[in-house]
Amino acid sequence: MKRSGRYTYLLGDTPRERARLAFQAKLWDPVSHALFDRIGVRRGWKVLEIGPGQGSLHLELRKRVKGPVDVVERSPVFAGRLARLCRRDGFGPDHVWQADLIDAPLPRATYDLIFIRWVFLFLPNPETHVKKLARALKPGGVLAIQDYHRETLAMVPRPEEWTRLVLADLAFFASQGGHASIGGYLPEMYRRAGLTVEDIGLTVKSGRPGSAVWTWLSTYFLGVLDRYTDFAPFTKLDAARLRRQWLAASRQKTSLLIGPALLDIIGRKPR
Repeated sequence: MKRSGRYTYLLGDTPRERARLAFQAKLWDPVSHALFDRIGVRRGWKVLEIGPGQGSLHLELRKRVKGPVDVVERSPVFAGRLARLCRRDGFGPDHVWQADLIDAPLPRATYDLIFIRWVFLFLPNPETHVKKLARALKPGGVLAIQDYHRETLAMVPRPEEWTRLVLADLAFFASQGGHASIGGYLPEMYRRAGLTVEDIGLTVKSGRPGSAVWTWLSTYFLGVLDRYTDFAPFTKLDAARLRRQWLAASRQKTSLLIGPALLDIIGRKPR
């Protein structure tokens, strides 16, 4: 992994990516709402969200605490959208650090909850980031990260090129120092940062052609196949063959896509 905590967000903030994120949020936000229920997020809490993106969960957190929620959001496009959304709910302005998380001057011992979804898989030196977030928690505060355990990703029937696709997927995220299956490593990082791991949740979504899950996974992977050919052993020939097989599978009602597992890692700072 790269030593710097700075990185290039591989998927960008283009209109196409914003549309993909909006669809993804509709599919996955209920899982995050259930996490907020388990944690017991409530009125008056001081909350920080890292990388809110399109902002759907940010608005949900503001609604639950009945007030502003601080933000680290490096994208000016996403930060601008967030500001527009938050002007409508009457809960007041957030404090926004438009910077890499490693550079954000977070206050110490401030937050009841720090929440992050699908950010840590991009981050180089994730343990450094966990320790920084742990310092920003109040005694008794909660760090809740939702991120992938990628190994469940599968297509059935399984194409011959699938193993090489999976290797390219890992290499794609590793190219900026990240890890596509970072969720499985976070519990030990929590412990080394002085946090007590209270719960590890698991959600795996699967779907057949025509389902929201099939559309979600197909939109992402068909959109990045050509980029993945930069990462051996996946080749341009693999991408062309897999694209044809993917489209053919979408016409077979018995085909199945199994998504990467999403882990909820909940840790608490000792009082």
